[in-house]
Amino acid sequence: MAHPHFEHVAEHLARVRDGYQFIPDPDQIYLGRAEKDHFWELVGLRLQGCPVVVLAALRFERLDRKGVPDSRESLGTYLTTPTPGAGLEKRLTALLPHKDQKIPQFLTGLRAGREFAPVSIDRVRVEVAFDFRADNPSAMKDLRDAANPLRSHYYRTVDGHVLRGESHEIQTVEGSDHRFVAVRSPEQLLPEGVIAMPTLFVAHRFVGLHVDVTDEAARLAVRNWVPFLPLTASAEGLIPIGRKKKSTE
Repeated sequence: MAHPHFEHVAEHLARVRDGYQFIPDPDQIYLGRAEKDHFWELVGLRLQGCPVVVLAALRFERLDRKGVPDSRESLGTYLTTPTPGAGLEKRLTALLPHKDQKIPQFLTGLRAGREFAPVSIDRVRVEVAFDFRADNPSAMKDLRDAANPLRSHYYRTVDGHVLRGESHEIQTVEGSDHRFVAVRSPEQLLPEGVIAMPTLFVAHRFVGLHVDVTDEAARLAVRNWVPFLPLTASAEGLIPIGRKKKSTE
């Protein structure tokens, strides 16, 4: 069915595929209610136990980054579970659009002050997340500059999706049992082709296998490793929108 939520995601995937030839109005795509030190923003979530992508408005703290409106922390950092003992902070408060509501109408209603009954999302049940921006809104420039260079990786999820993209190495961080790896310029490998995707934030525990293919030897070898072959990959989209997206490659 032509679900308005799926249409919104499909339009975003098309912008990614076309290299963001135009940048749409944020008010129509992801920006909701503005508050003094916070704002609400639409993001996409793949949740354990839900067969389709969930679009939800989450509340972010506004950070100061010159020239970048509505700057905030990385979505991966935002979704990471807090240290043990944080209690209710392990759950997110989210506002959900009505099932038949077009997303621009939902965002307009948020900005107009319409009240929505909040829902609670367990961070640990988030498998993959993405936003609808064309750039990275993070204000943590110094941290990004100090980080190790991005390297090319292949991933296979515990549900059998195969993707490739650029990321830092997956590392265990003390104090949190649920963290995310940011995958830049990702592509999902499907039995019928390849799909370009937006920057993804993938839960560490959702990654079953991964391999660094920055070096040429590994890049050649991965083509012969069964778990990373498109023919052994899940035919389901990593961002499930109710219908398959065929590759143009």
